Amino acid sequence: MNTTTLIFAVLTAALAAVAIQAFRIGNEKRDVALLGAFSGLCGLATAVSAAL
Repeated sequence: MNTTTLIFAVLTAALAAVAIQAFRIGNEKRDVALLGAFSGLCGLATAVSAAL
């Protein structure tokens, strides 16, 4: 696993954890959706990086 894939994977996990925590404490839905969207984009970047 190269460095780029590792960095994207860690960032994806961190953003997903933050989105879950924000949902649990009752933040506004648009904020949670934005965190989830960025987490999904980082997850997509991880998949692309791993495939290359």
